[in-house]
Amino acid sequence: MLFKQFRKKMKKNIFSKEEAQIVAFDTSPSTLKLQLHQWVKAGELISLKRGLYVFSDSHVDKVEVARRLYSPCYISLEYALNLYGLIPDVPFSLTLVTPKITRKFNTPYGQFVYYKIKKEAFFGYDPQTLIAEKEKALVDYLYLNGRRFVPQIDFWRELRLQNLNDIDFDKAFDYAEKFNSPKLTILLGSVKEYASLDQPG
Repeated sequence: MLFKQFRKKMKKNIFSKEEAQIVAFDTSPSTLKLQLHQWVKAGELISLKRGLYVFSDSHVDKVEVARRLYSPCYISLEYALNLYGLIPDVPFSLTLVTPKITRKFNTPYGQFVYYKIKKEAFFGYDPQTLIAEKEKALVDYLYLNGRRFVPQIDFWRELRLQNLNDIDFDKAFDYAEKFNSPKLTILLGSVKEYASLDQPG
């Protein structure tokens, strides 16, 4: 199959090898595999991971890439906290959570890091944008870093948490309860105490 034909038939910007096979049903799997490889070499396609491709001339956003790379998932932790202005540093990676095992992907669209969270805690995000609510992003952050975080005011100050007056702590504590983690509740209580003090933002 010619690339122009394939490009016209494939309605998705990001597609799997299996989806390509449906479009190119009259091409044998081995021939299609070779064609996909040649189109990547020619710069027509970008390989996101084994068996997942994107047209190089298409405009895709990171959310679309994240969804296709490893689902289910949602954007949380440092990336979401920075979006909400709760931490000042822009993270190098797009940080996400998933009920599946922890994975990391390096792509031309950036690095995507998926952290495992228990199924009971997989909630609190917008299914369209995949972005966690700010309270959920904070709770996820405290939970997944619980072993190295210390419930002390100076620790949060060094971590440069800010703009915590934007957090609905009642909602955050409700979310934290579902994790069934005493350490998480202690950490969140300490962050709430820190938020009540004079702090930047």
